[in-house]
Amino acid sequence: MIQIALDAMGGDNAPSATVEGAIEAAKVSEGRYKIVLTGPEEILKAELAKHNYTGDEISIQHAPQQVAMDDSPSDVLKTKQDSGLVTCVGLQKKGLVQASVSAGNSGAMMAACLMLLGRTGKISRPAIACGVPSIKRPVVLLDCGANVDEKPLHLLHFAICGSTYAEHVLKYENPRVGLLNIGEEEKKGPEVIQETHQILKKAPINFIGNIESRDIVKGDVDVVVAPGYAGNIVLKLMEGFYEYHKALFGVIDSPEGEIFEKGWNYSNIGAGLLLGLNGTGLITHGRADAPTIKMAILNAYNQAVNEVSVKISQKLEELA
Repeated sequence: MIQIALDAMGGDNAPSATVEGAIEAAKVSEGRYKIVLTGPEEILKAELAKHNYTGDEISIQHAPQQVAMDDSPSDVLKTKQDSGLVTCVGLQKKGLVQASVSAGNSGAMMAACLMLLGRTGKISRPAIACGVPSIKRPVVLLDCGANVDEKPLHLLHFAICGSTYAEHVLKYENPRVGLLNIGEEEKKGPEVIQETHQILKKAPINFIGNIESRDIVKGDVDVVVAPGYAGNIVLKLMEGFYEYHKALFGVIDSPEGEIFEKGWNYSNIGAGLLLGLNGTGLITHGRADAPTIKMAILNAYNQAVNEVSVKISQKLEELA
């Protein structure tokens, strides 16, 4: 049985959206997982009562302190150890849960996961991976903003993380890995990207070479490796395009409109995955609604049950 801890007070719409999302996820659990809400017990009990929830798939771990979006990560770890955010990761550290999810302060969540869970195997840096749409099937994009000033070794490890996740969770056979650049030629782009290209050619992955950002939505690749700065820009541009399209056309009532909504509405993605941790950590939008929380919990389950962190560690051993 997989146990998933949810920072129930994290995010702009907490606790109403987090609790409702947890209830929706519990409805489709089918005995595969249970959810632990971390936060002030009386507040969370009241939220569950609003929805007349009486099941046993959800429990509460009392955590009275709250983390603000503008709190510094170091201050959170030092002075707010009884917050829902730190508590949910702490439960995983103790082995009481197998995954942690938060829509709260992303810097604090990243810091808590790194400090309490650590890195898996020989990983140099964890990365944030997000699912982005293409005309064929979802694409794994990483890093989406956890890092800056990466070296070729870091980008190599991102490629291992993304390829492993695509293979074992998305079930992509021999996933195609591309390196984001300004052209397909090996000698284009910054020096660090050129060096990374040469390293990836020798890595134990299906590296198909450099790709441009337009190739992502064309579906010519399954995993896109990028420095955190560039990956975050691509991700936010895609989110902005969805908002632009929705403002112009609304939700289009047609089979094609349903396909677009399913792929581009980031509520359907759920969360960014912290790949490279010695455990399972997910960060979702601060403005996450209940459907987003539900998808984040489902993603957490899939990552934990497939032991992605263990498989990443095993894959890194092949680099020797």
